[in-house]
Amino acid sequence: SAAMGSSKSTEAKNNSSAAEGREEVKLNIYEPKDEKQRGIPPFNIFHSGLEVYGTEYVFGGGGAGLSTGVFTQRPKWMPTSAPWKYKETMSLGKTAKSRNDVLEIVGEMKREWRNANYDLTGRNCNHFSDALSKKLGCAGVPSWLNRAARVGNMFRGLVGSGGKKKEEQKGGKDVVIDDGKHSERTEVSVLAFAETNKCGCLNESSAHSLKNFINGRGPGAYLESDTDEELLIIIPFKSPVKVRKLILHGDDSDKCPKMVKVFINMPNLDFDDARDSDPTATVTLELGKEGLFKLPAAKCNMVQSVTIFVEESHGGETSIIRKLDILGEKA
Repeated sequence: SAAMGSSKSTEAKNNSSAAEGREEVKLNIYEPKDEKQRGIPPFNIFHSGLEVYGTEYVFGGGGAGLSTGVFTQRPKWMPTSAPWKYKETMSLGKTAKSRNDVLEIVGEMKREWRNANYDLTGRNCNHFSDALSKKLGCAGVPSWLNRAARVGNMFRGLVGSGGKKKEEQKGGKDVVIDDGKHSERTEVSVLAFAETNKCGCLNESSAHSLKNFINGRGPGAYLESDTDEELLIIIPFKSPVKVRKLILHGDDSDKCPKMVKVFINMPNLDFDDARDSDPTATVTLELGKEGLFKLPAAKCNMVQSVTIFVEESHGGETSIIRKLDILGEKA
């Protein structure tokens, strides 16, 4: 048919163009709108995205710890509420990858680049742009783009050598601080070790399901209950982990969860079981505030699964979770 012929023609054109290395890979660079936030030369602060085949790929943090941090946006564009503004574009070369090749590479990177692993100095948007460009066979980003981040890592090491051996970060990657005598690993987001394809949620809204929350593109994704305020979230892990803290951020409205129960290694609970069983921990979330809750270490050393039961909201008919993360380490 004509439609099929058109599709094949387009695909052939894409593959032919890519095979000859004609598709340009562009680095779109942004700077803070507020001049006071731009840093001190030569340590200016920049944000970046990589543009190829008319789509810009960006990496960021925030949202669900399980979510990918990779999302797409219109090239050279930022919403008016964003703190960044477009500065310039640099060519990093031409790729021999087809459009489908690029989509496959980005799909793989979405699993590796979780927003829980975002780190301002060690794994940020510029690191992602650099990694993606190299996977496309092009040059890396210029060294000056991430100069402020490298200096930040130096300062972080100096803080450690001053006697502070441990630095806690919410939902970040491993941070090792070396004072010359020993190194110590901080708590990390153990959601990086979750079996995301086996995670589940009872009473989730179809429009704002756990799957959409995990795979959300950008900062707008959230999880919402369906028929009432209750949610039952089951998170299994590929191998045992030690769990130490739970991070939850609800909504600014009365749909913010209030009473939340946490169950360790009890993946087969239903709502009746969750109401009647003794939880490993019970936490109360304040309206509109992010909560960081310590969990009992003695009960959380060999964790195969975490079940989170939202029992009630702050009065709303449904419950909304905008951020979820679990901190700890491998067992």
